[in-house]
Amino acid sequence: MNYRNKLTQLLLAAALATGLGAAFPAAAQAQGIAYPGMTITTGESICSVGATGHMGDAQYAVTAAHCFQEGRTVYDENGRVIGRYEQSYGDDATIGGLGFALIRLAAGVGVSASLGNFGIESTYTDAQVGQEVCHVGWATNWTCGRVTEVGATFFVADFVADRGDSGGIVYFPTPEGRAAFLGIVIGSLESGGVLVESANYLRDTIDAHAQGPDHFRWYVE
Repeated sequence: MNYRNKLTQLLLAAALATGLGAAFPAAAQAQGIAYPGMTITTGESICSVGATGHMGDAQYAVTAAHCFQEGRTVYDENGRVIGRYEQSYGDDATIGGLGFALIRLAAGVGVSASLGNFGIESTYTDAQVGQEVCHVGWATNWTCGRVTEVGATFFVADFVADRGDSGGIVYFPTPEGRAAFLGIVIGSLESGGVLVESANYLRDTIDAHAQGPDHFRWYVE
């Protein structure tokens, strides 16, 4: 696999908003809750949330680096304010460019580590070849597949993903019926499969490059 090839059109790049097409008013609607796999939009583009976390008292939703739009207000799919894009690192155009985009959650916005009927119980698990993994995102909703390759900062899976899934959570279903957070969707590779940035690398990169009063910590349930 030639990783010097750019991801195919950054397939899961911040997608043009269809279905959420109209820009939201500056005076936002009632505020919502941030959680893994949720749809996020600036009114011009759509991505998905990987997971939530905090640095000190500051709470964040984390998505893919290429979703970042500096200073832009971020809404959920119902037009409720979630927060604003505050910090980023990387551009996801190559393996070496993997990074993050941090959405600083607005005051009054709730935060969760739940995927609905179950929550994230761990965030330090490494993917293994052949392992079943699932992801949640705007375009394809809930899909599963298997890990086909593992690298130091990423892994590749054979599930289906499309535009707007960028940044969405990828997890391993545990025997207890919960989720082990493995990473976030980045994009499709020219050679096939979906590139996933690993959760451990994502956390370490946030710690190394984000400005904050404390180490970054994921929320779990």
